[in-house]
Amino acid sequence: MSNKDSSESRAHLSVDTTSGPLSSAYLMKNLEARSELHAYKEALDQNTIVSVTDIKGDIRYANDQFCKISGYSREELIGKNIRIINSSYHNREFFVNLWRTIASGQPWRDEIRNCGKHGDIYWVDTTIVPRRSNFGKIDGYVSIRYDITARKLIEEKMHLEVENRRNTEELLRELIGTIPDGVIAFDMQDKLIHFNGAYMDFHNAKAGHLVEGASFSELLKIAVDNNQYMGLPDDPKAREAYIESRIKRHGNPGRPIIQQLSDGRWLQVQERRSKAGYTVGICTDITDLKQAEKTIKIQAEQDPLTGLANRSVLCSLLTKALSDRKGAELTGALVLIDLDHFKDINDTLGHDAGDKLLITIAERLSNVLRKSDTVARIGGDEFALLLPNISTFADVEKVLNKLLSKLGEIVVLGHRTIRPGCSLGVTFFPADGSTPKDLLKNADIALYQAKARGRGIWEFYSPTLKQRVEDRQATTDALREALADQKISIAAQTQVDFQTGQHVGFEVLARWEHKGRHISPGEFIPVAEETGLIIPLGHSVLEQALSMARDIRSSGFDPGRIAVNVAASQLKQLDFAETVASMLDRYGLKPGTLEVEVTENVLLDRASSQIERSLEDLNQLGVQIALDDFGTGHASLLHLKRFPVDRLKIDQSFVREIQSGSEDSIIVRAIINLAHNLGMQVVAEGIETQDQFELLREQGCDVAQGYLFGFPVPPNEAISFCLAAHSPTGQTKKDQHQHWATSCPQKSTVKTAL
Repeated sequence: MSNKDSSESRAHLSVDTTSGPLSSAYLMKNLEARSELHAYKEALDQNTIVSVTDIKGDIRYANDQFCKISGYSREELIGKNIRIINSSYHNREFFVNLWRTIASGQPWRDEIRNCGKHGDIYWVDTTIVPRRSNFGKIDGYVSIRYDITARKLIEEKMHLEVENRRNTEELLRELIGTIPDGVIAFDMQDKLIHFNGAYMDFHNAKAGHLVEGASFSELLKIAVDNNQYMGLPDDPKAREAYIESRIKRHGNPGRPIIQQLSDGRWLQVQERRSKAGYTVGICTDITDLKQAEKTIKIQAEQDPLTGLANRSVLCSLLTKALSDRKGAELTGALVLIDLDHFKDINDTLGHDAGDKLLITIAERLSNVLRKSDTVARIGGDEFALLLPNISTFADVEKVLNKLLSKLGEIVVLGHRTIRPGCSLGVTFFPADGSTPKDLLKNADIALYQAKARGRGIWEFYSPTLKQRVEDRQATTDALREALADQKISIAAQTQVDFQTGQHVGFEVLARWEHKGRHISPGEFIPVAEETGLIIPLGHSVLEQALSMARDIRSSGFDPGRIAVNVAASQLKQLDFAETVASMLDRYGLKPGTLEVEVTENVLLDRASSQIERSLEDLNQLGVQIALDDFGTGHASLLHLKRFPVDRLKIDQSFVREIQSGSEDSIIVRAIINLAHNLGMQVVAEGIETQDQFELLREQGCDVAQGYLFGFPVPPNEAISFCLAAHSPTGQTKKDQHQHWATSCPQKSTVKTAL
């Protein structure tokens, strides 16, 4: 405080002693009082904001603290109204109440927000006391203020924090209330403090008891008593044990708990304990996940079309059966079933019809077998039967007879009725295999043999059968390699005219030499047909045949007609005729040069419509069609009318035993007459003797083929027959016949040459 302020204060506190005589004691007491009052004022001026106004609020006094906090100098303040520091924060009612209080002579206290000279906002804890004159009249007001700005900032910050926390809590409650997961929380005494609507929806059995303060154990008992969960035991003691176990897990939460509710829904309950000791449980609806798991399990173990077990389940059951019965003999049987001609059903009637047939077969299998038996679908049209506790061939055959009878019943597919057929392969365990893989393989070997024997039958596995199949597989592998390496060759056998004895063409035959051994066509042709290798094999033979014909023609000779055997698989190809036309064009040969030979079985193929189209296309192209091995199959006269056949080939089985007046002779004569009446030529193959030749010539046969005229020879030797066809015209037919007779090997020699 300045000296000026101090003198003013002393003047203000001076006492008029002229009004009467004073004792020295009174004077001393007065001086002490003034000194004490001055000390109070000094102390107030150090830490408080002091001002004095008149009754209008005009400032009459302001201490240094007032000037400091307001930013105004004393000169700027004295005479100004106290409103100079109004921040406009408080409303009018605030100040009306203030003036009303102090005007009534009462002190007023509150917190005021003021504004300094430079716009600085500050808060003061203000006490205003009326000041009275010597006559007791209010002539002004003394204000004592304390700076509470720092505290107010802290309070404001705390208020904002509280508000933010309140908003956050409200938001959190809203979020918890809207999430699909059920949420529940318990305090340190396991008393309920919060839960959301989803939790109440999940636990409808105890929904009415979900009130704050309810204990976890109380709520759990209510849920158990009301069968809230699936799989609860009926025994009261077991239920108590369940409750105790669940409470224990709740007290020490860890891994999730999976529960199924009584309404079928599945929940995953994950509980966590916070550092503060609260336990929060999250209940997630995993019904869709459980359903997906169930679907995946079904897909993994069940055939989706028939509902039967699949290969995986079958192998598991076989593994178990083998482990249970290891060392025993013939304690069970595995049967593989393959539907005959199922592909034809799909091709002709459509896949919907094929599916219906599979479902029907599955139902029939399930209805026929014992409850202890297992039926599985392990492939497109392949089923498997696991027959435990069956130990004899007779027992299995009894089951299979019953099975075939049931499966062979008529099935209606759309507008068609069919009688299903199937082939079966049987193996016993553990005698025929120690693993599911071995048993399935051996049963498949037996099934393969059953199909090879004519279908509609069953075959039991044996080691000999296995060796036969392995040999066939070895042949398949070797043939595939031979085709890739172009090691399949051809041989050409001459055909001669019965009347002139002249060469008129060749039949081209496939030849294969493997590891120094000539493989018989009767050995590798069936393998090729079964494995699909017949298509590349047939293509290779046709290429080489046309190449041979071109080379002979390039040498200035006529090779005659080139006959090549064609399989059903080749004729089923949509572009087979186009392929043949392209090859003929590439080798510069006329279509009439080529003759394709087909057997009666080809015409009987179930895909005969496409075969007929291919043959018609070849016929339109100008290629000749020959029906090979006529009379040995099941083709009818209708087939001769339906298909564009140019020549019939009499099978050598009729030629071999032909004698004048014999049954074979009569059959041959009938075939020749039939062919001629239909405008066809006849080729007799397998002629080995002069007598056979003469008898066939007398019956009017057109073309002869056999060892009597020449063995099959490599392409580079075939031209020799063409040379003979151009021999001097002076040679008579008798001379030619005599030449054939003298040069023909004896029958035994012919067989050895084969």
